[in-house]
Amino acid sequence: MSDPFVSIQLQRDDPLPLYRQLYLHIEKAILSGRLEPGQKLPPIRRLAARLGVNTVTVVQAYRCLERAGLAAARVGSGTFVAYQRKAIPDQPVPPGTVEPDQPGLDLPDSWQVALPPEAINFATLTPDAALFPVDDFQAIINQVLNRDRGEAFGYQESQGYYPLRCSAAAYLTQSGIKCGAETIQVISGAQQGIDLIARSLIMPGDRILTESPTYTGAMAAFRSRGAQIHAVPLQDDGIDLEALENQLKIQQPKLIYVMTNFQNPTGICYSPEKQKALLDICRRWDVLLIEDDSFTELAYNREQGQAIKAQDEDDRVIYIKSFSKILMPGLRLAFMLAPQRLLPQLMAAKHIADISTSGLVQRVFDVYLRRDLWKTHLEYMKECYRERYHHILQAIQDSFPPEVSFRAPEGGLCLWVEGYPGLSSNRLYEACLAHQVVIAPGSHFFPDNRDSRFFRLSFAALSLEDISRGIPIIAQQLNNLYNPAYHPGQRFSPLL
Repeated sequence: MSDPFVSIQLQRDDPLPLYRQLYLHIEKAILSGRLEPGQKLPPIRRLAARLGVNTVTVVQAYRCLERAGLAAARVGSGTFVAYQRKAIPDQPVPPGTVEPDQPGLDLPDSWQVALPPEAINFATLTPDAALFPVDDFQAIINQVLNRDRGEAFGYQESQGYYPLRCSAAAYLTQSGIKCGAETIQVISGAQQGIDLIARSLIMPGDRILTESPTYTGAMAAFRSRGAQIHAVPLQDDGIDLEALENQLKIQQPKLIYVMTNFQNPTGICYSPEKQKALLDICRRWDVLLIEDDSFTELAYNREQGQAIKAQDEDDRVIYIKSFSKILMPGLRLAFMLAPQRLLPQLMAAKHIADISTSGLVQRVFDVYLRRDLWKTHLEYMKECYRERYHHILQAIQDSFPPEVSFRAPEGGLCLWVEGYPGLSSNRLYEACLAHQVVIAPGSHFFPDNRDSRFFRLSFAALSLEDISRGIPIIAQQLNNLYNPAYHPGQRFSPLL
């Protein structure tokens, strides 16, 4: 195949900036197939010299390609074509799916749902702002400012504020995860942690195994680096190990992504036996495991579970611990515990991403942990959420049609509901939205985004009154959409 960069001619008298001209040339080469998925783009300095432009021009063009999802940069390796043409799926349709959406249906994307004013929001996992420990944080902020003065606003080392890493290590050790400050990377939220892993470890075309359904933000991060995502079904006690082994034989993945305690969106917890078996499989197949932990502490009807990382004797698990769902999401603070051999790559990616997480936030959270205010607030949050949890369970039992089912989780912030056969949760989303109620349709959480009869309901941001008003509205729309004559071959068309 001829070199598509040989023919590039940038016009300095063109009103279009040079970097945009270069971006358009490369975009055309990618979309036409002259540059193939996984192919490495020329090094920045070499291409800049060939074209007679500043290296900044090439950097800006490559960044535009990344934002467009056409390329992915890997720390220390370069930039690679990430664009993948959509192919016909080679996997069987998961149980509960319905026909793909027809043109004209206004569906939410994977990251956002429409939120009208005064809507009752069952879609978000963001905590109710009324529960935030504002007074405690205000007092600690003043304390930190009085103690550290201007240093509180300086850059921290990329790995994180050392005293905070020490207090985080102490907290994780109490949870059964033995670690030291030197193994902890402070990150700006769990989503950044997943993105840093993707930037550091994933090449275009790499295969990733995830639970199905799974967290949409993780899928987006992996796809942004050109990865291929392959789904493994969940069972009541965790990932289907037989299906996982079958996928491992076929795919040879770069890594596996799981949420072992109160999985999002299903609320499933892995049994201790399944945790051990999963770790054994990862050892046997020599594959990395990402364990995303945001909800472990929110156990209502059981003892707090343990993370797989606590059993990780050969340093195979990358563990991400977030406090966003039980503290304040706007803090953008989480911890990543990674194998020592991977830390340099992850730290380099962190420095490129944002240099360091807010120094003031890190110092404040360090004091918050050391003074044990965290434990007091956690108990308060659990009591508030436990009340909402039982209230939404009762409201659903009182209102939903008998053909609709769900498995009550033992904690977490959401319920995974299975509608009757033939239900389109995308259409249920639209119907509820028209009545000022927002749900999260199941298509968000499956790697192929296929419509299904599943949907997620969260009670994180809702009062008891909101739940009492909103659940009957969802029930009414379920009844309105019910079609007893449905059969598996039936197709759906937009309501005109």
